[in-house]
Amino acid sequence: MQNASYGQLHRGDAPILLAAPHTGTVVPDELLAHPAWRPVDGRLSDPAGVALLAAARERGVTSIAGHLHPCVIDFNVALDNRPLSQRLNRTGLCRTHTSRGEALYAPGSEPSEQEVGERVLRYWRPFHDALTGELLRLRDLHGNVLLLVSHASSWLSPYRSHAGATDCNAGTHQGASCDRRLVSALTEAVQAAGRSWVVNGKLADAFAAQRYGLPESGIHVIEVEVAGRWRSELEAQEHSQDADMRAIFDALGAALKSLPPADARFDSRLVADGPSA
Repeated sequence: MQNASYGQLHRGDAPILLAAPHTGTVVPDELLAHPAWRPVDGRLSDPAGVALLAAARERGVTSIAGHLHPCVIDFNVALDNRPLSQRLNRTGLCRTHTSRGEALYAPGSEPSEQEVGERVLRYWRPFHDALTGELLRLRDLHGNVLLLVSHASSWLSPYRSHAGATDCNAGTHQGASCDRRLVSALTEAVQAAGRSWVVNGKLADAFAAQRYGLPESGIHVIEVEVAGRWRSELEAQEHSQDADMRAIFDALGAALKSLPPADARFDSRLVADGPSA
């Protein structure tokens, strides 16, 4: 396990990279000086991401996880602070309110552009530098690789509605970020576990799928939010979901092997440009 400023990197050789940008629970000491942050410290936003991280380690899957609470800085929001997805009614590279609508700063003391920039340099860029490096490393080993992104999405928004939520929400930038056979493998594994699912609903245009999805060059991206009854069970820790998560990795790994190798010329934008702002 490799530790860094953004969190942890666990390196494997399977053709899948799991990114868990919303599993962090830590609030830096300087923010804990604000009383409103103290209840946030230790509050988990993405329990499914924790279960996926455990399954990834068992399956030799590389994983990158943030250790900061996503209200401090959200690794799955672009640097121009646009919403994670146009269908999710919230923005927040560095949020000013919690998912419960609680103000994190006194009026007028919200983080300045300089403070946000410091968090970007200290945490956001190292996270994405590591993610880019691991994608390129795995692409050198395999004809196709998949970036699977687990996140809390609407659970971080005070405007969310959980009524009738689908168990598994998947996003592929309207099909542009991955081969559809990978989506079929995911949804079939989810359905076999008795879960409901939707593809390209509220996560249709999320950041990581837009930024990193280059299926023609062998880099595929699927974003996943576990919600509904599935999330409730994980929150209550009624029983282990590791078998379901392992089944997802097994299905995705088998689907990757069935794909023809991508063009060996490989699109070098990830190296040349770095993470999109």
